[in-house]
Amino acid sequence: MGAAVMQMEIFPSVTESERKIVKKLLSDYPKLSRQVKDVRRRDPESLTPEQRKVLNEGGPVVDEINVAVGLIIDDEVRKIFEHRYIKGVKYSGTIDTFWAKRGRSEKTIDRRIGVGVDTIAEHLKLCGIIGKSDGKLTVK
Repeated sequence: MGAAVMQMEIFPSVTESERKIVKKLLSDYPKLSRQVKDVRRRDPESLTPEQRKVLNEGGPVVDEINVAVGLIIDDEVRKIFEHRYIKGVKYSGTIDTFWAKRGRSEKTIDRRIGVGVDTIAEHLKLCGIIGKSDGKLTVK
């Protein structure tokens, strides 16, 4: 009998549930990143409990999303993704901008956004921001 072949994923596959969680995190990113930046500028001794929560829970999410955006290899994917999520431009505005400037179809732009979301999700899984605990999807 032959030896069993085991396939290992370097980057864990992203599920549709994880994509939805990441899209929610990304839609909150522009506001959260501004809040984290503001709280980090303040004296740690003077922070309210709510500000500490933003710093302790939101800070790592913002930092890891920033790292993950840098992991997007394709320049066009990164530009479309940053326009949509990092700058917080609405979907229709992103379509209008890249369709007009770059001559891309809506489906092409959607695919580019999807590649960006998957790259972010892979990284957030790898560093433990999102994941499975007791079989349930959680945001840590």
